[in-house]
Amino acid sequence: MKSLICLDLDQTLWWDEKIPASALIAIKLAVQNGHLVFANTGRSRSSAWPSLEGLPFSGQIYSAGTEIWLEGQRIFFQPIGENRLRRIIDHFQGTDVGVCIEGSQKTFSNQKCRDLFAKVEQRKKGQKFFYSSVPDLSEMSAEDYGDGMKISLVDILPGSIDDLLEREGMAFTAFPFQDEDELINGEMTQKAYDKGRAFQIIEEILGQQYRTIAFGDSENDLSMFRHADIAVAMGNGAPAAKEAADLVTDSVLDNGLFHAFIKLGLLDENVRLEDYFDEPILSGLVN
Repeated sequence: MKSLICLDLDQTLWWDEKIPASALIAIKLAVQNGHLVFANTGRSRSSAWPSLEGLPFSGQIYSAGTEIWLEGQRIFFQPIGENRLRRIIDHFQGTDVGVCIEGSQKTFSNQKCRDLFAKVEQRKKGQKFFYSSVPDLSEMSAEDYGDGMKISLVDILPGSIDDLLEREGMAFTAFPFQDEDELINGEMTQKAYDKGRAFQIIEEILGQQYRTIAFGDSENDLSMFRHADIAVAMGNGAPAAKEAADLVTDSVLDNGLFHAFIKLGLLDENVRLEDYFDEPILSGLVN
């Protein structure tokens, strides 16, 4: 049976968006062996694609399982919906909450969000962030509202949006850090979808069953772990990820993906990394 593999990005595929050569080799060879390998991220396509373009994946899964691409074609698309998104944005009008709407094609935010990332840029000594210069929410067209995939929120009072979430069928995931004033930041996604359900969606669309394998490093990857036949945690992963995993591999920078791909039979056990270092696929992709 062929395998369907989903890889988280941060601290799983790459570290600070620096990808080990061994990871690219593992992905390329697994695809050549007939397996499907997907990048699976909570990020929207508009923010993630620039970092994924040119990598040897079979496809990409964006926005917590609501947009799926296979071999350059979009095979699944479930946006929040124009009317629902308008209601959610209206809910925050007149509040001091930062709002960022990530669409498949474009991203928009209010001034508070842009100011936040501008401050982060200053702390990072000039490092530029995608979110600091996106257009304002007021510039969204009807098409942009229909394209919205997820909502990031800044400075939310804990429990203050519970009714909104229930009413609109949304889920809120807090980011793993908290402001000094006890306010929290996080993202709203559709309750009916998550990174793990993408396995089922892909199998249904393709009409084929696979051995499903999830690679991750944090609590955000546990939905993938629950849906997969085999869950693999990176050696650099959080305790919760390691406890939930069937296999703990080495860390990202210690060729963890490559070693796990061999152990799981996705690659020939006799493959040697040094035989592939001159492959054109590595040129310009590995930092």
